[in-house]
Amino acid sequence: MPLGRKIRELRQVKDWSLAELSQRSGVALSSLSRIETGKMTGTLESHVAIARALGARLTELYASLEPAGPAVEVHRPNSGENSYVTTKGATLTLLTSSPSQKKMLPALLTLGPKKTAQGEKGPAGSEKLLYLLKGNLEVSIGSERFQIKPGEALYFQAFLPHGYANSGPAAAVALSVTS
Repeated sequence: MPLGRKIRELRQVKDWSLAELSQRSGVALSSLSRIETGKMTGTLESHVAIARALGARLTELYASLEPAGPAVEVHRPNSGENSYVTTKGATLTLLTSSPSQKKMLPALLTLGPKKTAQGEKGPAGSEKLLYLLKGNLEVSIGSERFQIKPGEALYFQAFLPHGYANSGPAAAVALSVTS
């Protein structure tokens, strides 16, 4: 059983909403939602906070984890079930299934013309690679700003605060891989 499903089961036994678990655990509601649906794994710290709030031991959450998925996975475009609007004008499309069971999160980041988006701070030790496929993208990491053009890549520590801006007249599309 995936971790998210186990958390959902324990939460439902207590007849709590996601918002109630968020309030009791201190874990952001959006993060809890993504953990329960398998779109992200969360951090050890968030797992500990969730387990405490649910009155469970961490080992209880981890006891039923399933082994990793298949050795090879082919991603084919679908009806957008793995696409998420992160902010108005920004879309993140996952390029794998069961991301909570992966060591990397490959996705396409699409940022509309004249739009900006804040990236999420990743957990300590996480890294990100952005490879721009089309358009122009300004990436802010901490107080620094980097302009990348199609064919250029930017590799950085994803736990640093970061965001994106597209000042161009067309959408910017980047391959984003986060560890």
